[in-house]
Amino acid sequence: MAPLPGHGSRARTRAAQPAGAGTDAENAAPPKREWVLPPPPGPTLQQRVEKRERELGLRCSDVSCGLGPTDDDPEPALDVDVTKIPQVGIHRLGNNEQDVCDHRFHLACLVSAERVAGWGDKDVGENGEVEVSCPVCRAVGCVTKQEWDEGVAALA
Repeated sequence: MAPLPGHGSRARTRAAQPAGAGTDAENAAPPKREWVLPPPPGPTLQQRVEKRERELGLRCSDVSCGLGPTDDDPEPALDVDVTKIPQVGIHRLGNNEQDVCDHRFHLACLVSAERVAGWGDKDVGENGEVEVSCPVCRAVGCVTKQEWDEGVAALA
């Protein structure tokens, strides 16, 4: 008696094969991809709010800006409009036209940051410049003596 088509002693279907009986290519797991750090989700809510406050002139680049809004006091009751307080950049030594970085500061915040860093007693250099470093990126530059004195007076 002849075997029925597809039911011979050698012919087996895939479902009838025992587990692991396939070829190596069929049983091989796909190659593992190298794990990479997922992309960051973006700035935090606080970072977004502070950036917007800087754009509106409510806060300077100093991380401890004493004139801008805080979490405890989102609407500071100052006698003056914070947006009208000038912000200055730190200039290159000998060149008051070019800034050393993109950070801008209220004069009082810059003087306060320099005092906290231990550089409170400033000597006037050549051309009436006071050497300072950026509290954010630590780039060294200068401000004019007049700007420094205005910052000192604002803290008094």
